Amino acid sequence: MREKRPALVITFPTTAAAMGCESLCIERGLPGRTIPVPGEVAAGCGLAWKAQPSDEDLLRGELAAAGVPTEGFTVIDMWEVVR
Repeated sequence: MREKRPALVITFPTTAAAMGCESLCIERGLPGRTIPVPGEVAAGCGLAWKAQPSDEDLLRGELAAAGVPTEGFTVIDMWEVVR
């Protein structure tokens, strides 16, 4: 079954920045995953990072400290598989 749930979508100005986010998050065990940018969000590149809205402060701080440029932090309802 699927239902819409709030998700934090972080967008980036370049693909290199999106890949930098992914590398940093994997290396540090930070929550989330890379996704294609949803149609509801405008972005400079086609990749985004999806996480729980409650993780925004953590991710904002880690990305800023590492110098990973971001374009926006948006919470939107996205379809998820519910188990």
